[in-house]
Amino acid sequence: MKKISVVVAVYNVAPYLEKCLDSLIHQTLKNIEIIVINDASEDCSYEIMKRFAQKDKRIRIFNNKQNKKVAFVRNLGIDKSHGEYISFIDGDDFLDIDFYEKLYNLAQKKSADIAKGITQTIEYDGSTQLASDNNKIRKNGKFYFFGHLLTGIYRKDLIQKHRIRFKIDFFCFQTQVVYWANKVVCDDTALYHYVRHKNSCDSAIFSLEKWQRLNLGHGNFIYNWVTSHPYPDEIQNFYLERIKALYFYGFNKLAPKDILIGSEILAKNIIHNCHCGFDIKNFKKLRRSLFKRNPKVSRLRYLYYKIRRKV
Repeated sequence: MKKISVVVAVYNVAPYLEKCLDSLIHQTLKNIEIIVINDASEDCSYEIMKRFAQKDKRIRIFNNKQNKKVAFVRNLGIDKSHGEYISFIDGDDFLDIDFYEKLYNLAQKKSADIAKGITQTIEYDGSTQLASDNNKIRKNGKFYFFGHLLTGIYRKDLIQKHRIRFKIDFFCFQTQVVYWANKVVCDDTALYHYVRHKNSCDSAIFSLEKWQRLNLGHGNFIYNWVTSHPYPDEIQNFYLERIKALYFYGFNKLAPKDILIGSEILAKNIIHNCHCGFDIKNFKKLRRSLFKRNPKVSRLRYLYYKIRRKV
């Protein structure tokens, strides 16, 4: 059995893909398999994949004829994997060459279902920023592993036992796998290098479709999951706060022309799907915040007046 299966999601990342695959084939942990899935890229990504597969037999490539989105790609990778642990990387990012050796050894030493490194973000201007989420996990426990999914390795048996799959993108998978995991252990020296560019998932401007699919979709999935499973009150409240942040993170990246319709979509979502623990004080604060961030849109009061009658 391979120690780790690495699932690489590829979509129009030709300028970055060679560096990504180089960082995988040169890992100091050699007993890995590399599953590279092209999601109908329109650039030369598939040609790069084929070239790497010819020189390293650990690489297995798959080619979607139609674009299926990243959740489908990662689920396909899970189905095709044979490793003791499974990990995910986007084709425009790269790893330290000892990333998997450090995490696998740590997981084995601590008998952990999840071991994670840490994200180093490479900004548009080339500057770097190191995440600090590992400190929160060590202090508060496994449920504070929220985000930075790609920094982790996950025990395959756990995923299979609980039929964990991606629904939209990583928050849906992560909410499930963290819930069932025995523990999350962290290594601050195992770096996942996240390359931010104009087509990144957290780009500066969000379309309405992207915001509804990723932010509202994730938020609603997490709300339904958390409220239907037995969590301690403080952890449930933590998740509800994260859901609010998801809603408004994308909302505040909408183009000015989309803010008005976005505010109505957001209000209807909270009214009809979930209010995430909001109360009147929350909405007064929220209303001030929205006006401050989007002062030109007077109809944002819709969000306040409509919802306050529902809580």
